[in-house]
Amino acid sequence: MEETLIEKTILDNQAVLEIYDASVTQIGDRMLVTLRARLLVSVHSLYATNQDKDLPPQEEVINRLGETLVWEHTRQRRFIDQQEKTSVFESLRADFDKNMRPYLMHPDFPVKYAKKQLKDQARSANRPY
Repeated sequence: MEETLIEKTILDNQAVLEIYDASVTQIGDRMLVTLRARLLVSVHSLYATNQDKDLPPQEEVINRLGETLVWEHTRQRRFIDQQEKTSVFESLRADFDKNMRPYLMHPDFPVKYAKKQLKDQARSANRPY
């Protein structure tokens, strides 16, 4: 599935938000209209502004999760007429901007997401962290 980058924005919390159009033709003139949002959080940026974030040492986070954390969200509408694709995609984007963007822009989102990823990774590896 091919994705077209529509927008790339650096948020105030230093995360990078990318919006993609990943729509594909289904049958004839019908489409699966897909908006994919990807938020990239640099582990280095988590430690750049404040050390008191209740996170393990930076090296440990990088070893466990990598240097960049990726959050992804997909919204889709099925069986859309090709002529309506642009308006449906813009509707998905407006809905995302209204409901998700403020959540992602919150100053604490990157740190909370990193903590959740660490907790999930520890749970799957049976680590007491």
